[in-house]
Amino acid sequence: MMRGRLRYLSILSALVVCGQHVDAQKASLADVKPMLFVCEHGTVRSLIAKVLFEEYAAEVGLNMRAVSRGTRADSLVPPWLLQSFATAHVQLGSWRPQMLLPNDLTNASYVVSFDVPAAATAGARVPRAQWDSLPSVSKDYAIGRDAIKVRVHRLVDSLKSAGRVKR
Repeated sequence: MMRGRLRYLSILSALVVCGQHVDAQKASLADVKPMLFVCEHGTVRSLIAKVLFEEYAAEVGLNMRAVSRGTRADSLVPPWLLQSFATAHVQLGSWRPQMLLPNDLTNASYVVSFDVPAAATAGARVPRAQWDSLPSVSKDYAIGRDAIKVRVHRLVDSLKSAGRVKR
């Protein structure tokens, strides 16, 4: 795991150096491979992580977006989560749950999974993390969300310190 993280940090550093030499081609959010969050249904933990990641990344100037996928994706976000998001002024717009596909693993810069078998994300050739056994979000939204938030903030901070910042 440490060797993969070091390789990832080296790649990020190289990208930053290359980016500094190409002033005419500033990276946009669309140019940066996304962070991939995966859970069973793609509508709770991975979606919360996606939202928290994008909020905090924007706040600290990290030029990355995130996607949420499910190994057995539901067709809708649970109403209780939509209500929790509405209370927090989070709008999903046209976002819809999606199944995890091999292309998602290929196009990701980093993969985080929640309580799914490691085999589900084994096709990724980028660093992976498993955030298993976190508190249930459906039983206590605030406690579950905060457990995810702590990890998301650590992840964003580590990526930012590796040099992936907005230009």
